[in-house]
Amino acid sequence: MRKISTIFLLLLLLFNIVGYRAWFYYAEKKADAVMEASLDKSEYNENDLITLSIPLNMPYQLESTTLQRVDGEISFGGKIYKYVKRKISDGILILQCLPDFHKMTLKNEKTEYGNYANDIGASSTNKESSHTNLKYHACGEYEALLCSFSLADLLAAKTSISESKAPGLPDCLLAFPGKPPRPIA
Repeated sequence: MRKISTIFLLLLLLFNIVGYRAWFYYAEKKADAVMEASLDKSEYNENDLITLSIPLNMPYQLESTTLQRVDGEISFGGKIYKYVKRKISDGILILQCLPDFHKMTLKNEKTEYGNYANDIGASSTNKESSHTNLKYHACGEYEALLCSFSLADLLAAKTSISESKAPGLPDCLLAFPGKPPRPIA
């Protein structure tokens, strides 16, 4: 029984480390294939298309007068768009795209699961809210008195240092004035 539970826990750990990424990668590729198949069959609403115009600065371009079917995607503003059609006219690339809601949902779920599995999202907000009463400073976590200073204190310290004479070096540093010792080879 211990052996079976150990194997199960190791498989669970392996899934948390690598498996969920592989699972979401597979799900995203499957969603891409389904979306590409529906675009190839023209199973979309023409009113949902978004047009992007991109100036091209390439000499000797082949101009196309009609929109042609093309595959690809672009991420803009946190949204993913799939290319449907393209046309090059007067040095401008015209792309017509559809938002890919299924892939956006998968990416959001992947991020949420990764944060939950690695205890990133939930614990960081809880830690910040539980430590609001403690004061943290750049000098140290709990040294609030040592870190508080003002410009007047700095100016007073500067004048007191410049008025006092610098103390001499201690005798222990000047005990053997002479050549440095020879290295042992």
